[in-house]
Amino acid sequence: MTSRRFVPSLQAACIAMSMLALGSCASLNREGAVAPPLEGGNVVVVQGAPLVINLSANPATGYGWELTSKPGDAVWLIGGPDATPEPKPAGMLGVGGTTTYRFRAMAPGSQTLEFAYRQTWEQGVPPAQVVRYDVTVKSAGWRNWF
Repeated sequence: MTSRRFVPSLQAACIAMSMLALGSCASLNREGAVAPPLEGGNVVVVQGAPLVINLSANPATGYGWELTSKPGDAVWLIGGPDATPEPKPAGMLGVGGTTTYRFRAMAPGSQTLEFAYRQTWEQGVPPAQVVRYDVTVKSAGWRNWF
């Protein structure tokens, strides 16, 4: 039989352990989105983390970014392309902007993401620019258990 004077202590201990467990769970996946350089290159992402690729564009010229490689098991496309125009001064037309693609690092491994900057209606014409990212997804280790 439990003594009545231990009940408040036991309740306080249970509440403290619950708060500690909840607090640690909330901070497990707090990696910010990885934003690689505009010119491409090697990128390392932790499994489960977002990968945001921003590419400079000027849609007024008819050019736009197109994902030319297929995401696979390591990296999944979760959003995009989303175009964000730059602030436009009064009376100015044809300002540039940014095209954003959002990915999620799903499984350890390597994958290439390639983007082509071209006019969508032109067929058989090489792109004006190609940007390539070699993405390596590292295991999140013990964080994947939760």
